[in-house]
Amino acid sequence: MSRKKTPRAATARRIGYELIVRDNVAGHPIYALLDEIVFAHHEHLKPARIALAWCLTWQPDVDGRVKLGQCKKSSDLDRELVAFDFVILLRRAFWRDERVSDAQRRALLDHELCHAARQNDKHGDPAVDERGRAVWRIRRHDIEEFSEIVERHGIYSRDLENLAGALRRQGVGPFVPCERCALSPGWIVAESREPGKERTAERCPCWLTWAERRDDHRADQKASA
Repeated sequence: MSRKKTPRAATARRIGYELIVRDNVAGHPIYALLDEIVFAHHEHLKPARIALAWCLTWQPDVDGRVKLGQCKKSSDLDRELVAFDFVILLRRAFWRDERVSDAQRRALLDHELCHAARQNDKHGDPAVDERGRAVWRIRRHDIEEFSEIVERHGIYSRDLENLAGALRRQGVGPFVPCERCALSPGWIVAESREPGKERTAERCPCWLTWAERRDDHRADQKASA
């Protein structure tokens, strides 16, 4: 006699993204922080419609680097379907980690907002489409470089000069990663404390020491002003 096959339990497909709703209890403080940063540092984005969403599937790459956020511009089709010009994806495990400070969350959002920029037309004026809507673009990083190149060759380009100038204005020298965080300067992958939980990113101790010196200098500057 042939055995009857036991039916397998259906496996639900994992969802990769989850929209953060502005008007609910969990979403309100994140959008409040977003609005605060836009108002303070990104005036050109005040008319932009920006959504936030969790990305639930990012994994460390082959070099161990972990993506914490990404700014995505809505396509023309996206804008037909939803009322968003940009969507900022955030790594939920990082954002909700109790070891992550509010300053780190603020820095991450500010970074992603720096990618959102207005597109100009051939005359240098802000571009609009045929419906009169603003045309947006994704702005690239001001600098992308390997830490070992800076160590070997120093400040060899205008981009590096600008970065060094910004760091000098903070009153501390540039951050130099240690061997542990050399591949992803300032960040290391932390093992989860609970079995089965996703690994998270956390600041390297060398960065925390540097940031403490920077914050102390800012406090001194503010007190003497």
